[in-house]
Formats: sequence, structure tokens, C-alpha cells
Amino acid sequence: MKKIIYIILTIIAVFSIYIDNNIKKYNYISLRTKIDSNRNYDAYIKEYLIKNNKLYHFNNYFYNKSISGLIKDIQNNRTIRINEEDYYLKKVLRESDIVIINVGMEKIINNYDKYDMNKNYRLVNEICIEIENLVKEIRKYAKGDILLIGFYNPTNYYDSKTDELFYNTDIKLNNIMEKYSSIYIDLYDKIKGNKYKDINKPYLLNSYGERMISDIIEYYLE
Repeated sequence: MKKIIYIILTIIAVFSIYIDNNIKKYNYISLRTKIDSNRNYDAYIKEYLIKNNKLYHFNNYFYNKSISGLIKDIQNNRTIRINEEDYYLKKVLRESDIVIINVGMEKIINNYDKYDMNKNYRLVNEICIEIENLVKEIRKYAKGDILLIGFYNPTNYYDSKTDELFYNTDIKLNNIMEKYSSIYIDLYDKIKGNKYKDINKPYLLNSYGERMISDIIEYYLE
């Protein structure tokens, strides 16, 4: 009888290990041109992955003030030491299952002019070129999924020209991401109307907006 119980318990243990090992776990890396001191969507994603036993490694250490700076970081294989452990950017990208890119929005916030749409077109076109160069560099190493978080209107002012600018930008960025077998996350329509913005600072996402972004990303982690 004891042998039978032992065999049953052994089978259960082996099966449990098998199930645990066959749950898809992610090496998640976040690349951005801004580091938030407050809570952001990365925190929600981390919670989701941990809660669902899907997290292998989580890395949001690599950020830079500019897109060109991030490109140079990859080319120079930037190294960061955290808690006595070295992280090499190229290695982190090679081992990644999903890379989230959140870049360029600060540049739009700081330079957007609702009265000069030609200036805005030049601005977003410049950013799109930089983003393509960044994604191209990332794709040299990252073989998993690459997701780019899109732009939104940094003001409360909307008209047909505003819509046209951001719709055209969404199309351009989507085409860029498709070119490199990657995914574009369109935020403009979802954020339009100030639903997801801080009521005091319209260009900043509130916790509801961060939650919305994390829900979109979670869709790709199912």
C-alpha cells in the first residue's frame, strides 16, 4: 500500500513539474527614452506575469534620453550593473521573448505645436526615421516579439488636421513594424478625448491609461 501511495505521489510530482516547465515564461525587456519615478505600465505587466507564473526575467534597466542614444547603447553593447550582476544589452536582447519600445513621446510633448501642422509633420517624420533605425538595430539581436507603443495627441485640441497627422503617423509606424516582423500598438483613438490622461496635465497618462496600455500588451502574452 505504501508503495502504491509513493508511486502515485511521484507521478503527481513529476506531472506538476512537467506542467510548470511547459508554461510559457517570458524574458521581458522594456526600452524607453524616459524613466518614470511613478508607477507605469511596466509595473502592471510585471504583476501580471508574476501572478500568472509567466515571468522568467524582467528588465527595464536600459533607457536613454534619446532614440539615437538607445541605438548607440545597443551598438556599444552597453553594460549595467545591478545588485552585483552585469547586464549586457546585446545579450539581454538575444535572450528576450518580448521587447517593448516606448520612445519619442517626450519629444512630441516638448515640440508639438497645435498651430503649426507642418512643423509637427517634420517632427514626427524625424522620429519615425529614428524609430526605424532603432527597430532595425534591435532586430539584429532580438528574435522574439517586438512591440512599439504608439503616440497620442499631447494637447486637448482636436480637429481634422490633428486626426490626419496622427492617423498618417500610425500608418507609417505600423508599416515600419511590419517590415521588421514586429507589432505596432495604436493609442491615438483610445486616448483621444482625454479619457486616459491626467486632468491637470493632459499629455500625461494617468493610472487608468497605464492600465489600458498594459491590458493591450497582456493580449500578446496569452
